[in-house]
Amino acid sequence: MALAAIYLRLSRNEEQLDIDEILTSHRNALIKLANQNKLTYDIYQEISSGISTERTELNLLLKKLEEYDYLLVMDIDRISRDNAYAEQIKTMLIAEDIKILTPQGAIDLTQESNEMLFSFQAMLANFEYKQIRKRLGRGRLAAAEQGRWVMSNKAPLGYSKDENQKLIIVEEEAKIIRHIFQKTLERVSANEIAKQLDTLGWRSRSGKVLTTSHICAARKNVVYYGVVQACRRVNGRVVDHVFVEEAHEPIVSKQTFLEVQKLLEENKCGNHFHKKKATRRLQNFLYCNCCRRKRYIQIDGSGTDFIKSCSYKISNNTCKDRGHKYLPVEDYVIKKVIEKKTDFEKTLNKLKSLDTSDEENKLNNQMNSLAKQLEKIEKRQRNLAIMRMDGEISKSEFLKYSEENEEQIKQVKQQIDLVKIQLENLNNTEKEQERLEKIIELLGRIDTLVPEECNTFLKRFIKKIWFSTNTTADHNTKKEAAEVTIKIEWL
Repeated sequence: MALAAIYLRLSRNEEQLDIDEILTSHRNALIKLANQNKLTYDIYQEISSGISTERTELNLLLKKLEEYDYLLVMDIDRISRDNAYAEQIKTMLIAEDIKILTPQGAIDLTQESNEMLFSFQAMLANFEYKQIRKRLGRGRLAAAEQGRWVMSNKAPLGYSKDENQKLIIVEEEAKIIRHIFQKTLERVSANEIAKQLDTLGWRSRSGKVLTTSHICAARKNVVYYGVVQACRRVNGRVVDHVFVEEAHEPIVSKQTFLEVQKLLEENKCGNHFHKKKATRRLQNFLYCNCCRRKRYIQIDGSGTDFIKSCSYKISNNTCKDRGHKYLPVEDYVIKKVIEKKTDFEKTLNKLKSLDTSDEENKLNNQMNSLAKQLEKIEKRQRNLAIMRMDGEISKSEFLKYSEENEEQIKQVKQQIDLVKIQLENLNNTEKEQERLEKIIELLGRIDTLVPEECNTFLKRFIKKIWFSTNTTADHNTKKEAAEVTIKIEWL
């Protein structure tokens, strides 16, 4: 008696249906077909996309192909919807002289007409797959426009889905997201946040430890300020995009989200986040005013903190800026920070008297600067299109530069949104007054703050401290010391 292989595949888009019912129906139909042709059989079944070549059961069947005389499937598209892969399988079936049986009829690949029929049906299956994907993509975008979560079957951490596919907050998980955003605003690194979450015993939905990659992804996910977005791609390029704000209740405010994005962008240009627990007030702030590289603090043999000599190479020349005692530099910086108290008090008084003209002018200047920056990048994007049409750059170059510009445009637009929110907040100054009062209160007792707390507090105002002794590190201890440079770059 001839031996047949029965191959059953349920496609991914059928998973919403009754899986067991569909598989049972297909299995019964093919077993009946095997019995009618007096065949013994082995059954291979799996759930997989027809376009995928990584199918465990099908690959196992193909390895054992020489053992069989027939292949039983419900239709050709159950073997593969990929033209190239279908042709490979067809070649293997011809080599092993295996006939295909379906409920619609037999296909003998040794006959030229049947071989052409197989190829034609595989081509139709591939075309149908593309049309199904296109319809599903459009349907997903239409659902996203209504604020429904259609990006995946699972809701992101902090949310669950209701019966209308709308996201609703799960408070037990949302506290993790709020902690991540709050600590990022305090400029705590993703690695340190991961350690804190582990210490608190806060885990993912499946009970796994939350890693730095989870935290980095969460910090950039717009879903957490109430957005649903989706896109449709063709050949790897986005051809349609949906971005809906206020689609569901946010876990963090839009202002908080945009402030975090601004901090993350700033951090690309320098180590501005806590890499480890701060043991000194100016830890991770000091940079060489000569070579622009980071300066480090160490303890000498007598137990005194000092700023190490700089020894970075610049264009094959080594920077040799001399070291310096640390505490005088710290005292100078703290003194300058305390002097800021007067400015904060003036701002607070203006807010209380509803005189926000200075702050409004400052924000409007930022808005104008960002608008010019956006106009410049958009002009660059238009020029790229012209260069591409004129053949001055290749397609790959155009796509590369275009993607870079789009990312810059996105970042500038986010900054514009943040400034708009800050301008709107000038009319509702209660929260801003509370923030300023807290800052003034901390400035009044800054000497009592422990290094870790003071370091975090200073990161609200200071981006970098440029330091140089303006003296070359050598063994000449008699030469006159130059005046030290300390320049504070305020946020």
